[in-house]
Amino acid sequence: MVLGIVGAEAAKFTNATERAARLLIRSLLTPDVTAVVSGACHLGGIDRWAVDEAKAHGLSTTEFPPKFLTWTYYKARNMQIAEASDHVVCIVLAKLPPSYRGMTFKLCYHCGTNAHVKSGGCWTVKYAKQIGKTGDVLVIPTPAGG
Repeated sequence: MVLGIVGAEAAKFTNATERAARLLIRSLLTPDVTAVVSGACHLGGIDRWAVDEAKAHGLSTTEFPPKFLTWTYYKARNMQIAEASDHVVCIVLAKLPPSYRGMTFKLCYHCGTNAHVKSGGCWTVKYAKQIGKTGDVLVIPTPAGG
């Protein structure tokens, strides 16, 4: 199975939530996973960690970086990820850390929920499902004390 793994950028994570995300990624790399596909996000985070963990497990990887940093190109990249994957997972956070200084939204408008932080990866999961693939949005909970 080719597993697409996408999600939040590095700045949205603390050391604790990065550790949790990496553990989650490792748990997804079951014996039936033959390759990992991701988006080569220039901001790091899930896209990069997924490739790092896959390579550490001896899996082949494919990255689809956007040609330019605008929605038109992110959308095309996200479509490539979904189309190249059998199953797509988006890893997001329940809440942003207080240190985060980027754009924020009251809800994930892709999912219509405030149960997790907005991510373009959620759009990728929705698109994967539209084209007959499977997908999940997995939420990293806020650690105790923060």
